[in-house]
This record gives sequence, structure tokens and C-alpha cells, in this order.
Amino acid sequence: MIEVILFYAHAVFFVYIFAKNYVEQTKVSAYLSTIFVIIIFTVGWTFSAFVIGFFIPDAGLTRVLTKAAFSLGLLTLLEVIFYKFYFAKSKPREQMV
Repeated sequence: MIEVILFYAHAVFFVYIFAKNYVEQTKVSAYLSTIFVIIIFTVGWTFSAFVIGFFIPDAGLTRVLTKAAFSLGLLTLLEVIFYKFYFAKSKPREQMV
């Protein structure tokens, strides 16, 4: 169940990034940003599953807290931190008068 919620959150984020870049920039930029986010998701999930494998057994802790749930949770946490900086708008400095 946790995996489904995290997958849904990523799907919503993919649509949000596409729509935001489509409106603010161009269609090509929207596709490129979405592909970038998908690549970060796939590579990040593979890496986080590898790291979590050292701490969590393959069967997981319970039926709900599986190894996939922990790896997706770690991935989501790292993505939130990364995208907070990557997609943040830089505000121009105010000039002193």
C-alpha cells in the first residue's frame, strides 16, 4: 500500500512538472524536464534499493513495510530535497539605491 501511494505521488509530480514547464517555457522543455525526472526516479530507485538492502531483509519487516516501501521512501525523501533546490526559482537581488 505504501508503494502505491508513493508511485501515485510521483505520477502527480510528473504531470505537475510537465504542466509547469509547458506553461512557463516550451513544449520541448516540458518533455525534457519530465524525462529528466523519470530518469532520476528510475536510477534513484535502483540505488536506494541497493542501499536499503544492507539494512532491510528481502522479505521486509512486515507485509506492509516491505523492502520496496523503504527504498521508495528513501528515494522520495532524497528527491524532495534535490528538487527543492533544482526547481527553485532564483529571485533577482534588489539593487541598493
